[in-house]
Amino acid sequence: MTISATKIACGIEYIGTQYCGWQLQDNNLSIQGVVEEAISRVADESVRVFASGRTDSGVHARGQVLHFVTAAYRTENQWREGINTYLPNDINILWVKEMSNDFDARRSAVSRTYQYLILNTNRNHVFTFNRALFINQELDLDSMTSACSHFIGIHNFSSYRASSCQSKNPIRELKVLTIVKKNHLITIECTANAFLHHMVRNIVGTLIDVGLKRVYSSDIPRIIEAQDRSLASKTSAAHGLYLQRVDYPDKFELPSFDIELI
Repeated sequence: MTISATKIACGIEYIGTQYCGWQLQDNNLSIQGVVEEAISRVADESVRVFASGRTDSGVHARGQVLHFVTAAYRTENQWREGINTYLPNDINILWVKEMSNDFDARRSAVSRTYQYLILNTNRNHVFTFNRALFINQELDLDSMTSACSHFIGIHNFSSYRASSCQSKNPIRELKVLTIVKKNHLITIECTANAFLHHMVRNIVGTLIDVGLKRVYSSDIPRIIEAQDRSLASKTSAAHGLYLQRVDYPDKFELPSFDIELI
C-alpha cells in the first residue's frame, strides 16, 4: 500500500543568539537542526525542513516560514503543540497549515520584510541586550529618513552585499525602507523581493553613519553606482536584525503574525 505524503507549512519565531544561524552546520547548533529534530520526533520519521531564507548567526525571526513533507498524519494543532513540546524556549511554532504541493517556503515567497532595532539613548538596558543595537550618540533621524529614498527601487546592490555572497545576480528591488522612533527605540523596516547576503545590515550601517554625520545622504547614489563594497559603511551587528515577515500570494491563505516584540 502506498502512503501519500503531505506538505506542511509552519510559521516560526526564534531568538538567534545561541545559534550559528538557520542553516545546518557541522559541529554547530543551528535552528534548522533543532527544528528538524523536534518535527521528526512528532512525525516518528526523519524530516527535512526548508525555510523561506537563511538567517545568520545571532539574527532573530518573528515570522520565518518553513515547509516539510511527511507521511505522518497529525492535525494542525497536534503538529504545533507537539513540535513546541520538543523545542527550547527560544524557538516557537506560531502556526501550522497543510499546503498544496505547489507551495514552497522559499520559491513561493513574493517579498520579505526585515526590521532592525536600535536603542538610541545614553544608557543601555538589560532588556534589549542581544535584541537591539545600542548607540549612545544621538542619531539625526531626519537625515537618515532622507537617505532612505536613495535605496528605494531596482538597483545593483553590489556595494551592499557581503564578499561571501553567493547570489549570481546582485540586482534587487527594494520596495520599502522606513525609520520610526518610539521613545528611545528606532525601528528600521526594509522590504524587498529578496535580499543579498548582509544587504540589510550593510544598508543599516550606512544609515547609522548618515545619522552620525559620517556620511551624507547625497553620497549614497554614488556608492550604489560604484558597485564597490569597500565604499559603503561597515556591517551593523547581527543582534539588532529580525526577519519580520514573509509574504506569499493570497491563494495560499497563510496566517499573519506581524507583531512587535520590544
